Amino acid sequence: MENLSPEVQALITTIVYLDCRMEAILQLLAERGILLEPKEVRAAAHKIHSIQGEVKRHQIACRIKDPNFDIGY
Repeated sequence: MENLSPEVQALITTIVYLDCRMEAILQLLAERGILLEPKEVRAAAHKIHSIQGEVKRHQIACRIKDPNFDIGY
């Protein structure tokens, strides 16, 4: 990853973090006896993306351009 620009490294870090966060949420729900079907999760994600996708895209683009990028933002 050392050959990648800081922006691309930040983007990869963001993607991995969000994937891990989603997995953690699903695991916590499962531990509490709440199992969600992958189709349900995808459908909900698509719905949220269609409403908030542009705003979130802009926020992430601003974050990865920040020289003080921190995943804990």
